[in-house]
Amino acid sequence: MRRILALLMTGTLAVAACSEADPDEADAGAAPIADALTAEVSLEPGHELVGRLVVEHDEPTAPVIEVTGDERSFTIPVTGAATRHELPVAGLRAEQDYVITVRDGDEEVRLDLRTGRVPDDIPTLDIATAEVADMSDGLTMFNLLGAEGDDPGDDPVAGMLLIVDAAGEVVWYHRSNHPVGDARMLDDGTILHEYNDTGARRIDLFGRTLEEWGGDIITGPLLLDEHGRQVIGDDTVEVATDSMHHEVGMTDEGTLLALSTELRTYDDIPTGTCDDDADRGGTHELIVDVVVEYGSDGEVVAEYPLADHLDPVGDPRDQNICGLDFDDVFPNWLYRAQGHAEARDWTHANGAVVDPTGDNITVSVRHLDAILQIERATGDLVWRFGPGGDFAVEHPSDYPSYQHAPEWQDDGTLLLYDNGNRRASPPGAPEDAPPTSRAIQYRLDPDAGTAEVVWQRTSTVDGEPSFASFVGDADRLENGNVLITDGGYADRPDGITAQITEVVPDDSEAGGRIVFDLRIADERELIIYRAERIPTLYPTP
Repeated sequence: MRRILALLMTGTLAVAACSEADPDEADAGAAPIADALTAEVSLEPGHELVGRLVVEHDEPTAPVIEVTGDERSFTIPVTGAATRHELPVAGLRAEQDYVITVRDGDEEVRLDLRTGRVPDDIPTLDIATAEVADMSDGLTMFNLLGAEGDDPGDDPVAGMLLIVDAAGEVVWYHRSNHPVGDARMLDDGTILHEYNDTGARRIDLFGRTLEEWGGDIITGPLLLDEHGRQVIGDDTVEVATDSMHHEVGMTDEGTLLALSTELRTYDDIPTGTCDDDADRGGTHELIVDVVVEYGSDGEVVAEYPLADHLDPVGDPRDQNICGLDFDDVFPNWLYRAQGHAEARDWTHANGAVVDPTGDNITVSVRHLDAILQIERATGDLVWRFGPGGDFAVEHPSDYPSYQHAPEWQDDGTLLLYDNGNRRASPPGAPEDAPPTSRAIQYRLDPDAGTAEVVWQRTSTVDGEPSFASFVGDADRLENGNVLITDGGYADRPDGITAQITEVVPDDSEAGGRIVFDLRIADERELIIYRAERIPTLYPTP
């Protein structure tokens, strides 16, 4: 990989509020100004878009730091006075010149920094639309999956996390040896992300791991990957659970909420539920999800096994045990690598969030086309949304199928991404109509037992309906727009494997107007699990 060295000027320059003082005036009694403020900046090793700014003063201080560039300027907040500050300068475009001004009272330091180029393995991003005036403010953060090479002799980078500005220019990136999944910016300016489907990390803008948690499988029998690399760090906090996958978030109580898995054996499952079940008999080892809540010290606070509410033996709604029968996909590899060769991905939950009351956890169970509401205090099932559940809809096509990422709205409605793999055809459409994906918003009335579709938008590529058979996301933005991630286009429309759009929702048949459209068309068939709009890279002081 070719790297361009940054052209930078590091210095220690203290300047008075006025211009140079006349020596005679100084002799007449003007107090000399001590050169107490010093600062220097350089590119962070291994990162072409992040500068490391070090500010020192002989007295505790909280300087004002301004970054000025041709395309944007911003202030880096400093929280708390200290004699030394070490700060990331992030949010910079590639191969651009920036001026960093550090001020403390009458003292000022000006530094120059030039960024390098984006690494070659980060794909080209195609920006089909960017109507900045109508977009919600901020930056867009998303992961990339599928970057690992096919050569077993490689030492592949399998995980990427990118942040782009409103024009789709990369302004920050993070690369890791193993896949990076769900990621979110925390209030303190650090990033919490799911890692390798088996752990979680909190990192800073330098890319340094600040905290790490791992399930007891990846910290034990599967500590090393197929390349002989240790998957997790030496200081990882072990959590007594099998995995951490698809979602890792912070609760209002300061605990972490994640999805995990467990292996259960079921007898007497009806045969014929999958094409290859005819000769298998009725006993199966099924991988079923568990919602786990744990503290930063790794102590498990609560567990909510989905097996408590699902029955693959006696409930026809739960007998889709087909899953993805591949050895190398999660969660199959986690258990098959330990000798459970026939372990099956049954429930495949992909979202778990605390509802607005704080009393319940809402879980998306992809393979069963179900959304479960579970009471936190008791673990009891409050309701089930989906075909055969507790809510009636106007037409069967109103139910989601193979959905992702439930998100509660301020008005009590539920927004989610509906992949649509097994969804019924809408009214007037032929039964064999090709599937489509959509972002959809529901008003659920548990008392009446009804679910009303209040808004939806079918995914499109250049105006044509599209289908993302796996992964995806839908987020409400601060200005009311919706950020939609069509993360896995298996059929590659126009060569596209993933797409992020921002939509101004309306009541039209289309569901709204696209104001931002980012596409990835890469020969590595990269996909995006989720995307988030973040207002800034820095915390508010």
